[in-house]
Amino acid sequence: MFFLVLGSLRTRLWQYAGVLIVVVMSATLVTTLTTVLDRVHQASSGGGAESSAGSLLGLVGGTSGLTAWLLVVNTMSLVVQQRRREIGALRTIGATARQLRLEIVGEALVVSLAGAAVGAGIGLAAAGPALAWLIRNDVLEPGPTGGMSLPGFSAGVLCTTGIAVLAAWTAANGPMRTSPIAALREAEAERRAMPAGRAVGALVMFGLTWASWDWYGRRNGPHEAVNGAMALCLLLILSVWLLMPLLVRPIAALSAVPGRLLSRYTGMLAAANSAAATRRVAAMAGPVLIAAGLSAMLLCGNSVSQEVDSRPTVVSVSSHTTGPAAIEAAKERAAEEARLLQVRAQKQQERNAVGMRILMVPLITFSGIGILNTLLLATRQRRQEFAVLRLTGSTRGQLLRMLGWESVVVVLSGLSAATAVVAMSLAGLATRLALPTTDLLTLLPWGALAQVALGCAALGLLGVVVPGLLVMRVHPSQVARVE
Repeated sequence: MFFLVLGSLRTRLWQYAGVLIVVVMSATLVTTLTTVLDRVHQASSGGGAESSAGSLLGLVGGTSGLTAWLLVVNTMSLVVQQRRREIGALRTIGATARQLRLEIVGEALVVSLAGAAVGAGIGLAAAGPALAWLIRNDVLEPGPTGGMSLPGFSAGVLCTTGIAVLAAWTAANGPMRTSPIAALREAEAERRAMPAGRAVGALVMFGLTWASWDWYGRRNGPHEAVNGAMALCLLLILSVWLLMPLLVRPIAALSAVPGRLLSRYTGMLAAANSAAATRRVAAMAGPVLIAAGLSAMLLCGNSVSQEVDSRPTVVSVSSHTTGPAAIEAAKERAAEEARLLQVRAQKQQERNAVGMRILMVPLITFSGIGILNTLLLATRQRRQEFAVLRLTGSTRGQLLRMLGWESVVVVLSGLSAATAVVAMSLAGLATRLALPTTDLLTLLPWGALAQVALGCAALGLLGVVVPGLLVMRVHPSQVARVE
């Protein structure tokens, strides 16, 4: 089986190249964060530094780490989805479901182990500069330095490998549960847009969303309201990502309207392709949803938190204070306390700005690579389709315009889902803070949100058109013969 797995990997290295990149980045992030926490723990006996490092690990690991793992799952699912015809053919000639499942899981294990080992090594090397930068920006106290960390290396390798193998096993279960003939049929035309496992997972996530929102609702304070809204948004993103194969058909139909109206041939063909391949569109729109949703969540949460921190604090003078001198002294103490509170709030805002950079840099990096990687895989898979269209008379320009309209459908589908999730979270936050919706809208960073949307749109266009150009450089007769 080992040599079979290696031989299979050699024939489809291009498919696993994207998985390898995402695994390396995920292992790098997890190793760096765990190493930072471990080195801080070794340099201090508890207290503020370790608490700050733990908070940092939780924030960055809960956003960028989750993004990386979701991209690993999304990429592995797309790779297995592309092999449905092969799986059906092998099962038709006698291969068992267990053999094929072991082969796919074995391929994921080899790729993820290699990528995780490389990423963990990079993470160990990056932990030292990361610690120095955090200390220089007053996020951590001086003392800890970089160095070897067995917990960091182990966490990077084991966590990332486990996620990749679990994703491969889960994705391989769908084609194995159907008959060989049904698997071959579904390879040509999708019958079920929504796998049962994803539906169950989405229901579980909605239950966790409700429980989290209810738990935060029982806690008082504006910061608890902001934290509750961010937790709600995160869980809703996961829930909607799981439901994307079901939601993408109506969203894609609306997103395809501009193409239908503006282009009689290529726009109509792009709309038909999107409607006939909901799983592919869902896999391509998923990274856009994750990138836009998480970025908007962090930007909006940070803006509202800064507004809450900047509100003036009223320090009252006790009514029991008597005498002009005592009242004047009490007023001076109150003014001094208010000044100290303002200084603390300003320092907290500066730390929040540093924290936002720490959160956004890996998130943007992972999201950008994830979007490009997913779209490249999905577009390259369609080489035979493009060859048939070119042999029947379609020009390269028409196919590129078709791909452009399809990228519009993908980007609008992901951004629409992200907008709905963020809007629901902000509506709940406005209720908890007892703020009118118009007042809350004035606090949002609209410029940064527009940049996120434009960045996702640009990545979506590049991720579809560039691989399409590369595929169409090959003569269609050669592509048809190879396929």
